[in-house]
Amino acid sequence: MWIQYSRKTTLTFQTTLVQQEMALPSIERCRDEDLDESIEWKEIGCGGFGTVYKVRHKVRGFVAIKLLEKTGTTDELYKEVECLTRLSSEFVLRVYGIYNSKKFLQFRKGIVMEFMKRGSIQTLQKDLSSPPPLPLAVRLAYQVAKGMQYIHSKGFVHHDLKPSNILLDNDFNVKLADFGLSRKTTSVSASVSKLDESSELSAWTGGTIQYMPPEAFPLNYKIVRSFDVYSYGILLWSILSGEVPYAGKMDKHVILRVKDGDRPDVELCLKEEKEKKTAVIELMEHCWKQNPSDRPDFNEIIKKLQPIFSLHEDGIDAAIDDVLLKLRQNQSGSSSQFSQANAADLVPSPTPENEVSNDVVDHPSDTVQQPSNVVGTQDLTEEEKATIVDSMMDAIIEKNTCVMEVAEDLKKMEIIQNETYSNIEAEKTNQAKMRELYKSLRASGKVKVAFYDALEKHEPNILKSHGDS
Repeated sequence: MWIQYSRKTTLTFQTTLVQQEMALPSIERCRDEDLDESIEWKEIGCGGFGTVYKVRHKVRGFVAIKLLEKTGTTDELYKEVECLTRLSSEFVLRVYGIYNSKKFLQFRKGIVMEFMKRGSIQTLQKDLSSPPPLPLAVRLAYQVAKGMQYIHSKGFVHHDLKPSNILLDNDFNVKLADFGLSRKTTSVSASVSKLDESSELSAWTGGTIQYMPPEAFPLNYKIVRSFDVYSYGILLWSILSGEVPYAGKMDKHVILRVKDGDRPDVELCLKEEKEKKTAVIELMEHCWKQNPSDRPDFNEIIKKLQPIFSLHEDGIDAAIDDVLLKLRQNQSGSSSQFSQANAADLVPSPTPENEVSNDVVDHPSDTVQQPSNVVGTQDLTEEEKATIVDSMMDAIIEKNTCVMEVAEDLKKMEIIQNETYSNIEAEKTNQAKMRELYKSLRASGKVKVAFYDALEKHEPNILKSHGDS
């Protein structure tokens, strides 16, 4: 549907955009005619202010285009472009230029970026169903630290360091991405959105709660480099454990516990090769110290990681071979879709499960029990429903029998589109269908609530197991 603007408003709007573009460092301008129209746009992720597509450029080959959903987020787009161009590095995602388009029947803008075939650290963990082999994990940690050392040396903080914002090239080398929250440390104003503790935390825009340090929650907090160091410590825990920090816990509870000094369980990092991880674990715990002044800077982090990286460097090629073998084994409908979008708002990709058979069929909807058996779900808040959708992801994937009925409800509500519905339908097993459905869900609380309600209607016994627990 065409959006109606007055001629004066449209000209003023476009003039402002041109002025903003002129202020950016020298970058390319990409138009529709620069793209290969014979190759269909493929959606590969949805973020806080845009949707990311895999697109074929006539000169550069495949690229990723983050396309704005709303014109009101144009300032954020230019900010991210400026950060990416000024922070050009082997460990920072490369931006090619600004995209101007009328492809979607209205004036749209976006960022043209390099396309990262291997996705992110988050999706690598999900596709492996485990942490990466230790030599590769150490290289990931080392390269992230090198990238952050460079960013800090330029006077910037990242402000949202986490696995989904660390993309991987074809050889599993690190590329830091998503600089929508980054800023100059020399001119920082209050960085955290005003927050009424009685309100939902889904609107939080100051970073990702699970990776934020305890000092960052007061309203007058100002971003400094130690913020990123703390986030890096939690990131190290996630890389070594293969887990999501504070999984299934409500944001407000995470905030309270972090402020009291709680951290993720270190024992989850030590299930294998415990003696080889001692130095990295010590560094991790140093980075997430409660007092910001007790944390190292990234120069010190590099000094501590350098000998650890050298120790494991000879094992990296074998580790990558092991990863590639496991990814190929999991490729039959079970690997997760990655994203180059603002991953703060993404639903975590599903964890692959071992499927016993490929001949599982959907049960007719008339055999489903009614949701009256579900214990205690009538009084759940929307926030609690959204949390359950995240925390029960593995159980929902494994136990569902009516995924197409759930998908049909979401399609009628326009939560998922026809193409996504067809992709779900094309999968051979219920588990694979549900994984595909999870991939399509955006992280908005309202969308998760709609998914929960559809699941309650068609799969009450799965949710009943949560009530029983």
